[in-house]
Amino acid sequence: MHIVYTGERVRIRPFRDMEEWLRVQSCLDSNFNEFWGDWFWPEAEKRKEFVPGGMLATDEYSCFAIERLDTGECVGFEEYGRILLSRPSTWLGTIIAREHWGQGFGREAKLLNMCYLFENYPITSIWADTTDEHARAKAGLEACGMQLAGRHDGYLYKRGKLFPSPCYQVMRSAWEQLPIRQTVRRGA
Repeated sequence: MHIVYTGERVRIRPFRDMEEWLRVQSCLDSNFNEFWGDWFWPEAEKRKEFVPGGMLATDEYSCFAIERLDTGECVGFEEYGRILLSRPSTWLGTIIAREHWGQGFGREAKLLNMCYLFENYPITSIWADTTDEHARAKAGLEACGMQLAGRHDGYLYKRGKLFPSPCYQVMRSAWEQLPIRQTVRRGA
């Protein structure tokens, strides 16, 4: 099983250590995201969750570091839901520090994560969601081959209200047609 996937702009890989994980989290905490609401997670919880498997073996989800190839800087994380043999799908999510938005890092990280997930697990589909007003995220999901599949009503709570969330999905058969599969480099 490969756990490092490299594209043209970024690489997804395990976090080097807890300090790198905390640096990324600190950067995201200080860059409020108006699309998802307040981003706060106590440092003690961040440390506790990192310890068992370096963010690749939590009970609910796992995370890869997103590393820029040109600078070697960790600019965010690519996450995915726990894989269960009884459930033939999982979800993914991409968090990029604001100063790195608009450069294609998130799209490529998503595609690399899709390669990791479909190549290493017997899943048939991958899901993602965003917010209605986050047009860039919706365009990024669609650019990765994901299609609008429905909505979660009352899923996101921010500014004292519940908001709907559009859901996107890519099936294994659609992913198999994506050009990323021929260009991605697998392994260290």
